[in-house]
Amino acid sequence: MLGRGLPDGPAGQNHASVADDPAFETMLEELRLKGIDTSDFGVFTSLRPTSFDHADAAPILLHWLPELRDPIEKERVVRHLTAEPEAERIGAAQVLIDEFARSDAHHLKWAIANALATLATKKDAEGLIELVGDRRHGRSREMLCDALKRTKDPRAPDVLIGLVDDRDVAGHAILALRSYGPRSSLPHLRRAEEKLRKVVGDENFSEFSRRQARKALERLERQP
Repeated sequence: MLGRGLPDGPAGQNHASVADDPAFETMLEELRLKGIDTSDFGVFTSLRPTSFDHADAAPILLHWLPELRDPIEKERVVRHLTAEPEAERIGAAQVLIDEFARSDAHHLKWAIANALATLATKKDAEGLIELVGDRRHGRSREMLCDALKRTKDPRAPDVLIGLVDDRDVAGHAILALRSYGPRSSLPHLRRAEEKLRKVVGDENFSEFSRRQARKALERLERQP
């Protein structure tokens, strides 16, 4: 899931904005002063065109994100930044990494990780390596595997291999390793082979994780 629309998240549900949060109201006012129509702020749908200008809004959203108190409004901001080239250009990933680290709201953290999978650059690798390896963040780290791979940092394969036996993120770590490609992934998958076999045989891992491990092993077995 790499788009703005996320499954089963509170930001996609009807939610009254926090009227006593002056930061939220100030953010909306700044958007309007810039000429941005805010009537579709927080609307994420492929069923109809929306009027919200994600590119023009990105600097304002990024500025106010740390100031907002409501995690649902924060998630909406994050989703507007997701996959937005202007957000990548202005370095949104560093702000998102900081937000992920200090949040305790799972849906918000997952949305941030999903955004990072579309925005992270090589300079963000250090922060991502630290976050994805911190098991206190649980399943919220899933999409950080994709974000780290996106950085093209040479340390990424080793980090991902180290996560293959982490039940919270194993499937996403394996998928990220497989995404290096049919040939380029082979050295990494060979190094992870023992762990992959353990995942396949351990029912404590999710079916998604075990399916990804089986696909990885099948790729290895097809090679001479």
